[in-house]
Amino acid sequence: MRRSRARSPQGILGTRHGLAASVSLLLILFSLTIVSTIAYSYALGTIGSRKQDLKLVAAEEKMLDMESAISAVVWSPGSIRTLAFSNYDGQLRVEPDANHLLLNATMDGTTYTLFDSDTGRFIYELPSTVVGHYGRWIRGDDRAIVNQSASYQAQMSVGVGDDHEELRARYRPLASSSAGNLVSDRRINNVRVYVVNLNSSASIESGGEFHVKVESENVTTQVRSYDLDADVTTLNLKAVLNGAERTITVPLTVGASGSTVRIEVVIGYVKIQGVEI
Repeated sequence: MRRSRARSPQGILGTRHGLAASVSLLLILFSLTIVSTIAYSYALGTIGSRKQDLKLVAAEEKMLDMESAISAVVWSPGSIRTLAFSNYDGQLRVEPDANHLLLNATMDGTTYTLFDSDTGRFIYELPSTVVGHYGRWIRGDDRAIVNQSASYQAQMSVGVGDDHEELRARYRPLASSSAGNLVSDRRINNVRVYVVNLNSSASIESGGEFHVKVESENVTTQVRSYDLDADVTTLNLKAVLNGAERTITVPLTVGASGSTVRIEVVIGYVKIQGVEI
């Protein structure tokens, strides 16, 4: 009978080294596969996030274009601008019955209502995946009324809707004042308040690609005149806009017999509606 020969320690050690090398190679390949998968997934996520960011920027730019179009036509009845919206993964919503404005003037202890109506707003609903922009002002600020000619009448900011964030745009009143002639020892004070009114717009909810037309329908002026005693030297204009309040004080110039305050409320009516091209 043949006797089996025992393996030498060197042979067993060589076999173990071979197995260890194979296992190590498999672990390296497995690790590289996991790393590659993670890197690929991260790259896809980064590309998707970047794509969403670009759509967000494009939506903001289009909303600014729409606001600029409204501001360009509002004081010129009959003027029209048409804008094309692309697919920004959101939806435009026009709400003509929103953004209520109450405008009061207080002088000599008496308050007079100058305007009390909805003025409308327009909103672009952002994709639900977009977060972290809440509270950012894109145009204007949170003041309910302004009296600087350099201030925007428009207020555009990012707010939170029912399901996602929204680009919200509306308009606030803008006031100006100047001293006029002296009539019967009364100094004429001219106070003018500009109001942009969108409440004749169509109710719109549109997504994807579509066209919108903004048209200046009319401009009206409501004039009120008040005679005041010489000891009344200021007038307070208070705006309550969609719940936000602000009061500005207008100094009055007086004559020997007092002043005549002439308040003009100039209202520009702009209609927003969807159109087919």
